[in-house]
Amino acid sequence: MNGAGQPDDPLRVLRDQERETSTDFVAKVRRRIERRTAASQVAAYSWHLPKVVLVEMAGLIRHLIVAVGGKGDAQR
Repeated sequence: MNGAGQPDDPLRVLRDQERETSTDFVAKVRRRIERRTAASQVAAYSWHLPKVVLVEMAGLIRHLIVAVGGKGDAQR
């Protein structure tokens, strides 16, 4: 703003040049965002997958040990 409280001329010129965003540009930006989101979700999934597999395998092994150990006591 200048001393009289009016916007400076360069700002007025820029404001007058405002244009509508094209639908092609919006679609392009949306596709990029969706691609990055999908890549992020795949990376997060692949990061947590080994932990989930190990926890499930540990539970299965524990269940087998308890089942085999229980049968051994019952036969004696």
